Amino acid sequence: MVGSSYLTVIVLVVFLTILFLISIKASRSNKATTDDFYLANRGLGTIVLVMTTGASFFSTWTLLGAVGNFYRDGVWFMGFPAWAVVHAIFIWIFGARIWYLGKKYGFITPGDLMEKFYGTPKARVLITAIGIIGLLPVMLIQVTGGAQALNSLTLGDIPYWVGVLIMGVFVGFIVTLSGGRGAAWGDTFMGLFFGFTLIGLALTFIYQSGGVTAFNNIVDVTPEVLTNHGNFFGMLELALGLGLSFWLMPHMWQKFYSASTPTSLAKMSMVTPFWNSWVMAICAMFIGILAHTPDLVPNLTQENSDNIIPLFFSDAPPIFGSIIVAAIVAAAISTINSQLLSSASLIVTDIYVRFVNPEMSEKKKTWIGRGTVIGLTGLIVIVAFFPFAQGFLVPISELGYSISIQVLPAVLGPLVWRKAKASAAVWSMVAGMATLALVNILDTPIILGGGTAGLIVATIVFVGGSLLSKKTTTAIQHEFHDGLKEALYGKEN
Repeated sequence: MVGSSYLTVIVLVVFLTILFLISIKASRSNKATTDDFYLANRGLGTIVLVMTTGASFFSTWTLLGAVGNFYRDGVWFMGFPAWAVVHAIFIWIFGARIWYLGKKYGFITPGDLMEKFYGTPKARVLITAIGIIGLLPVMLIQVTGGAQALNSLTLGDIPYWVGVLIMGVFVGFIVTLSGGRGAAWGDTFMGLFFGFTLIGLALTFIYQSGGVTAFNNIVDVTPEVLTNHGNFFGMLELALGLGLSFWLMPHMWQKFYSASTPTSLAKMSMVTPFWNSWVMAICAMFIGILAHTPDLVPNLTQENSDNIIPLFFSDAPPIFGSIIVAAIVAAAISTINSQLLSSASLIVTDIYVRFVNPEMSEKKKTWIGRGTVIGLTGLIVIVAFFPFAQGFLVPISELGYSISIQVLPAVLGPLVWRKAKASAAVWSMVAGMATLALVNILDTPIILGGGTAGLIVATIVFVGGSLLSKKTTTAIQHEFHDGLKEALYGKEN
């Protein structure tokens, strides 16, 4: 191992030690309840909420995958940051509703809410299954992306398999130790760290590419990356997945449960377009497109373009590359920690407790949750060694986003439409997932992506089925919406 690799290891150890100490501090405030372990006792304030929400969604996808996609596809990929802005709208419209219902009824998971409103465990099982399946690809890229970056920046001195084990073992340990509170506190540290690192990287690329004339220089080299090459439906697929999964994926949904007050969510919605969306997305665009500058990034090809940032620092003083490794690891850990915790909550709460042992004590639920986190970590580590898991990061994660949005029509029932019917909600999720699978597996002639096609079919089934159903709106459905109306607009309305 060369000197630069030793320095990378030292910096990484320092970074992981800081994160470990934060987790230790958080664990001292933990209580043996599911509210505390999964949702940080529903007490997250505005600053921590903003940072953990952004860090949980923008990850190695941003620092590695989005940068690589901008390099390969150019400004066409701008649909990514453009759609990211609407995240604030979704927080504003749905965040307070989810918070209120979670607080009133003590919901831990999306499945809790769905079964309560629709009165059938089928709704719980389906949204839980779709949630877990959707999270798996996104969790996977955190481990593989971090391991690939370590391998690239140390010129192979840290093998891919060692990186996978470092990511998996450490994340599994700190999540098991500190739960939701530790994840949120750690995300605040990591989000600031990799966010400002990304800003610094974008400024560096701009300076190295010619400053204010950087994009003019790209016109002379690869003008095609500055041209929108079409493929509207491809961008629609990505935009719908990114825009809607921001609040539909289980770990993001549970951020709303975790807020201390709806006011914290309102404040978060105002900050999100700037920090969590434009800063992250625009910086990735600058880096990816300007990487076409001749001789700027050594040994860069289409095939290794997800590693633009590690390659850029391969010839730089070792300390810079070491900081970049820490930033990439921070981006990965700050996402997978919440996703592991959320997946564990779905398995334990929606499956084991609901159907196997509903009388279990809070303390035992928490310990089983910790064991589930360890088991899921082991599964992700194993899958990371399969060749299919080591491709471009954006296509892998895009699959997870497309899966997650198939629940959209069904969840609109408890949030905005009291006349929604249980059978329509159940069949809409089945139809959406079936359509997505068929489009992706079969060579279908339709031009829509699987996620878009599935969402359209799911919406038709949900709306049509609810309108055609002769069943009346139930008392609990009226209770949900009367309560929301009073909480949001006051009694006089």
